[in-house]
Amino acid sequence: MADSTKNTIKFYPVCNGDMTLITLADKTTILVDCNIRESAKGDDDENLFDVHEDLLKSLQKDADGIPFVDVFILTHGDWDHCRGFDKNFYQGNPKDYTSTDKKSNLIRVEAMWFSPMIAEEHTNTDEDAYQTEAERRLKLHRDKNSKKDDRGNRIRIIGYDGNSKYEDLDHLRSIPGDIVSRFNDKNQDTFSIFVHSPFKQHLTSATKDKNSTSIVFQARFKEKKEDATFSTLAMFGGDSDHYSWDTILKETKKSGKDKSESALNWDIFLSPHHCSWSFFNDRPQVDNKEPKKTSLEVLDYKRGASPKIIASCKKIVEAKPNPPHNAAKKQYVDKVGDANFLNTTVYEVKNDTPQPIVFEITTQGPIKPKVQEGTARAAGSAALGVVNSASKYGSGKV
Repeated sequence: MADSTKNTIKFYPVCNGDMTLITLADKTTILVDCNIRESAKGDDDENLFDVHEDLLKSLQKDADGIPFVDVFILTHGDWDHCRGFDKNFYQGNPKDYTSTDKKSNLIRVEAMWFSPMIAEEHTNTDEDAYQTEAERRLKLHRDKNSKKDDRGNRIRIIGYDGNSKYEDLDHLRSIPGDIVSRFNDKNQDTFSIFVHSPFKQHLTSATKDKNSTSIVFQARFKEKKEDATFSTLAMFGGDSDHYSWDTILKETKKSGKDKSESALNWDIFLSPHHCSWSFFNDRPQVDNKEPKKTSLEVLDYKRGASPKIIASCKKIVEAKPNPPHNAAKKQYVDKVGDANFLNTTVYEVKNDTPQPIVFEITTQGPIKPKVQEGTARAAGSAALGVVNSASKYGSGKV
């Protein structure tokens, strides 16, 4: 079990999708993406991990018993990164939260992180809901409403504008190269986020897509405020592709912000786009077999003796459909070793149900708490007996 007095990072098993909960020692919570599948609530598959139930157990409640997450970061609007937002998170004036909403366990988002790219193209109802809620909050600022900075109304714009303009709200904006250390109106002395992307060229390119405009950031943990170095650095990149990382690498080097404690270093690296080959080169992989040197260089910024790569995806096999790509897994394993490549679907399984991968942040870096009794662990690709190689988790269903 994780130590509740320590900073933790929890990677939820959501098949081909992303959902990560950062919990700081002071109980501040930062949710990065969500993929809440209704089947996980028991509709038709009791073996899927109920991330919504676990999230409710992991979050704080206010004086009125309303569950809340301090910050919600949506890296981009693809459904496997925002699924379940509409049904499971409260939207609207926080003062209008009702007893019915409470009975439904709707989670209030105290502060949203919003990328202008989300406004460019809507492809699902959950993305629509996130956009609508963001616009409601932004309007409070445009109207100079006295409630604009209240809990449940807070918002931060990440990155530049594409075609939808928010120049009048620059006071809410963080751009690549910025370091954020204030979350839900509270300063943090031992935790911060370095914003890497999206860059303006990603948003205005004629060939832009949601993946290349994903919010990319480095989460930074210190043991003490006065520490000169970080105990843990974790990299999050949504579905960012090799074009994005090429820009991130070049711009970070050019800015000189990787001199002392590198903005590119990492102890934990969440593989972009669910272990897709798109991090390494264009797809299909069969026509683009060589990984880009820049992508391999990004991985070379790993730190310590056992840096971890997390593949938030279904069980990785040779067969299609992709992602995940087995060729991508091989590149990651070449960098960190098989035991340090952790696939959320098969790494820890209890009673046939994948469990979250949790790290405690310590002075020695990220460590894994002891596995609960009755839980089987599959380090790297060497699954223990409880993990069936022909499992439904390799079916490609999300």
